[in-house]
Formats: sequence, C-alpha cells, structure tokens
Amino acid sequence: MKLNTKIFALSAALLTATTAIGWADNADVKIGMTPKFLKDDFQALMLNLSVAAFEAKGFTMVGAPDPNGDIAAQVDALQNLIAGGANVIVFAPIDAAGIVPAVERANEAGALVFSIDDGPAGGKVTATVRADNYNAGVQGAEEMARRLQEKACWADNTCIVLELQGGLTTPNGLDRSNGFADTLKALAPNVVLIQRPTEWTADMAADAAQNVLTQNPGLTGIFMASELMATAVNAQLNAAGRGAAVGEAESVIRVAIDGTPQGLQLIREGALDATVSQPLSAYATKTAELIELVKGGGTIEIGPRDDGRVIETPVGPQYQLNATLVTSANVDAEDLWGNQIGK
Repeated sequence: MKLNTKIFALSAALLTATTAIGWADNADVKIGMTPKFLKDDFQALMLNLSVAAFEAKGFTMVGAPDPNGDIAAQVDALQNLIAGGANVIVFAPIDAAGIVPAVERANEAGALVFSIDDGPAGGKVTATVRADNYNAGVQGAEEMARRLQEKACWADNTCIVLELQGGLTTPNGLDRSNGFADTLKALAPNVVLIQRPTEWTADMAADAAQNVLTQNPGLTGIFMASELMATAVNAQLNAAGRGAAVGEAESVIRVAIDGTPQGLQLIREGALDATVSQPLSAYATKTAELIELVKGGGTIEIGPRDDGRVIETPVGPQYQLNATLVTSANVDAEDLWGNQIGK
C-alpha cells in the first residue's frame, strides 16, 4: 500500500505540466525559493526580481532562504519549505546531482518544480528556465566573424582566434563552446581556432592567453565563455604589447558572455568589444508566467518561441531564453541586468 501511494503521488506530479492543479486563486500558489547564494550580484538580483514577479502575480511567498552555496543546506531548505506548505518550489541548483533529493521530495508531494539557470540531473521538473547558452555562443561567434572581416588578416586568411572555454563538464560551458566553435567554423572556415579550457577560472584563462600570445603574437581575437576572465586576459594583452583599445587597428577583438556590470563597463572603456548578456530579468518573469499557465491547466508546449525555444529533456521541458548581444551601441540599455544592479 505504501509503494502504491508513492507511485500515485509521483504520477500525479508528472502530470502537473499538462493538467489543472485545482488552485482557485493565485494566492493559493505558495512558493518556496532558494538561490545558490547571495554573495554575488547575479544571484541576488535573480532572487529580488523573482520575488517581485511572483508577488505581482498575487502568489504567496512561503520563504526564500539563502543556502550560501551549500547543496546540503539547499536540499534541506527546499524540503522544509515543502513541509511548511509550499506547493511550488523554485531554485537555482548549486549542484545538478545533489539537488535531486529535493526534486524527488517535491514530486512525491505533488508540488510544481521550477529550476532556474540550470536543470537537475534527476527527478521531474515542471520546467527549467535558463538561457539558450548554445545560441549565446552562436551570437558571440557571429560578432567575432563580423569584426574579423574588418581586420587585415581576413583578406589573406591569417586570422587566429583563441577560445577560452568554460567548464566543459557543465551544460553552460559545453553549450557556449559548441555554439561558438560550430558557428565560427561555418562563418569563417579559414580562421585558425585555438581552444583552451579554463574551468571558469581567471587564472587558467590568463595562463592560456599568455601561452597562446607567446606562440601566436599576431593573435586576432579572443572569445571568453565568461567575463570573469576579461580583466586577467586584458592584463596579459597589455603585458604583450597588444592592449590597444577597441576600434584601433592593432586591437585584439574581445567577445565574452554574461553581461555583468563589470563587463558592461569594460565595453564603455573600450576594453571589450562585445558581450552576450544573460536574460536574467526574463528568468523571473518567465517562471512566474509558466507557474500561472500550469496552475490554470495550460501546457508547456515543445517548440520555438518569440523569446527562445522549449526543448524536451530527460527531467522535463526546458525553456531556453534568448540572450542579448551587447556592444557600445546598446551598452546603456536599461533592460540589461547588469544595468539594474542597485536600482
């Protein structure tokens, strides 16, 4: 009997993406949320925007504790929120595998499960909402190719580009790298592409940049999977006498991903050509929109959207939102998350 009850509860949870929940009012939606931590601007703003979006819908917030980067604390917090009455859990997983017990507990309880920025490795989600990181890499490559065509090396097929990859064991790192490399090879097949792993660390990025610059003093462009590498990479360019500002004939093209306040400032200073800003604001509004959709019996359909696409994954539908290319032309746009910090 106990086994049958568990199977029934899990089956009911799996149907929540396509059937009405039976909550009469938006106030019946009781949300428990955890960020990864609140020690950086991205996570803090994501939490603030999410709470604001949920409250704008009239949802009830049960709590939003900070696990401070501890996956065990995050799991405990989510399980406690469910025990405290949350029928929807929203989280940015600290660890994809480690978060699974909390997802499974929510499934057993019949709660909706929304994962932001990355998905869990197991259990079932109502939806994961994250950036289309492959497309972010595509946009980075398109901008790199466009700027390479303005360089003298383009005409004589001598352009060299360094790709500083993120962690290739992470979905974001792998998607960004594949999107960039696939697209650059298609748009610029004669460009030499050198790829170096960094595991998302500025130190590894700096070492790789130094080594490649030593071996290839005519390096034309650098793509960085994250802006966290940019300051260290610029230091290596300056040390090698290649630190010319954006727009100067001798400048090394620098394109990155993230859209942090620091990255936007580098663009303003001519120390970064472009970046691809993550759709942080849309994480909040889209999650709130999907909660309301499913609560009312709507279905999260697989396929393209005006703002991205929905794909099927082993744990459930994943809404991948389009990122935004940022250059000096739009760096001060108010809707960029990096310009919303402190407002």
